[in-house]
Amino acid sequence: MNETKVNTGVDPLNTDFKIDNAFLAQLVDCLPMGAMIVNAKAQILFANDQLSEILGYTDSELIGMNIDSLLPSQFKSNHTHLMSQFFAKPRKRLMGAGRELFASQKNGAQIPIEIGLNPIRGKQELVLATLVDISQRLRANNMFQRSIQAVPHGVLIIDKNGIIQSVNKSICSSFGYSEEELLDKKMEMLLPKRYQGHHAGLRHSFHQAPSIRSMGVGRDLTALNKDGKEFPVEIGLSPFENTNNEDMVFVSLLDISDRKRMEVELKENNTSLKEFTYVASHDLRSPLRGISNLVEWIKEDLGTTTDEVQHNLTRIDERILKMETLIDNLLDYAKAGKATLDTQKIDINKLVNNVEELLEFPVGIKLKKDIQLDSIVSAWTPLETVIRNLVSNAIGHHDREEGIILIRSVAENTLCHLTVSDDGPGIPEAAYERIFSLFQTTTSGERQGAGIGLSISRRLTEAHGGKLNVTSNQPQRGVTFHVWWPRFARKEIND
Repeated sequence: MNETKVNTGVDPLNTDFKIDNAFLAQLVDCLPMGAMIVNAKAQILFANDQLSEILGYTDSELIGMNIDSLLPSQFKSNHTHLMSQFFAKPRKRLMGAGRELFASQKNGAQIPIEIGLNPIRGKQELVLATLVDISQRLRANNMFQRSIQAVPHGVLIIDKNGIIQSVNKSICSSFGYSEEELLDKKMEMLLPKRYQGHHAGLRHSFHQAPSIRSMGVGRDLTALNKDGKEFPVEIGLSPFENTNNEDMVFVSLLDISDRKRMEVELKENNTSLKEFTYVASHDLRSPLRGISNLVEWIKEDLGTTTDEVQHNLTRIDERILKMETLIDNLLDYAKAGKATLDTQKIDINKLVNNVEELLEFPVGIKLKKDIQLDSIVSAWTPLETVIRNLVSNAIGHHDREEGIILIRSVAENTLCHLTVSDDGPGIPEAAYERIFSLFQTTTSGERQGAGIGLSISRRLTEAHGGKLNVTSNQPQRGVTFHVWWPRFARKEIND
């Protein structure tokens, strides 16, 4: 506000508004929001610079203007009546509480506002009206609401009394309610009845010492769907204050029904596998040992036998040995489903060299390396076992006296992509998945599947957070086995 306006002795519109109000005018001019002094006729007697800036008018344009000129057309018809009501019983209050208010700028644009009314006691009826442009606040609130809707899990905004103030679509989907059915309702409606009685006390305790935390740590939490069925959830609580300085809680809720279902299935599968391991270790191996002993006794009793009898006894020994090998393989497969925890920095070149030393390569089969990623952090033994099985598979099923097996390693984001390629006869595309099943082979005349070796390799890879598959080298001969293995120690695997 300029010096001239503050020190003018007589207001041109009302001689009762004397310069003895200069202190009031200076005080209003210092307010950090738009402010104006208005008389009972709705005339603006004084306006500060902030109001001029908000509305786009100059100070001189605002002085003497009827306040109705600043209102959008839809609010003008009832404004005179509202002004009369206020001056009949003047009191300090917010104008239009609970309603959206707008002001018209000089350029015709409408802006959302908040208006505070403060009656001034004096010779005439005056009111100090403060005006705040809340455009930025509304934009921030809209962005907040859009962010809530974009969250892929359920979100609730709860006030300190447990009343639901905001929800997103995910929460409505999880509980089976519409947004209208949830807003302004007590959040206890989403809890099983056995929790509802003491939940208010827990909520009060939380607001006494609010903190970001998970709810019900160590307990199985369930929520109540609209259909009356409970479902397992994980809940996170984040306290905050809204624009009115009210205590609120941001509640994130995740429906973990699918995860729980998978955990139950996995537990059942692991239990079955443990039972199978026990049977294989004891109930199958013991009878085989007994049969082997009986065969030895028969040999001793018979002494010298015919070639045919000796041939049949030898066949029995061979089949007992195959059966024992099969049991050992099954036990190895069962153990492959558990991740090894002893991680270390692995030199890929050294690992491949170890594999080469452990395997017997025919004279014409050569191993080549293209190691672009030379180190990762993982467990040595399971990765070496996978690579050894894949290389052994390539050697065992090659159909020529000469051939090349190529091992590559490259980095792909957080994974190490290892490939084992050969130039053998290849694998029919229809058998790509079947070869990773226990004891499965391709049809006769085609390359034979690797049986339990590939099954163990896939099981080990997946147990350590990786993936294993096979692709054709067409138009060249052979296939390539792809192993994606984590490059770094992973919490969910190594803890």
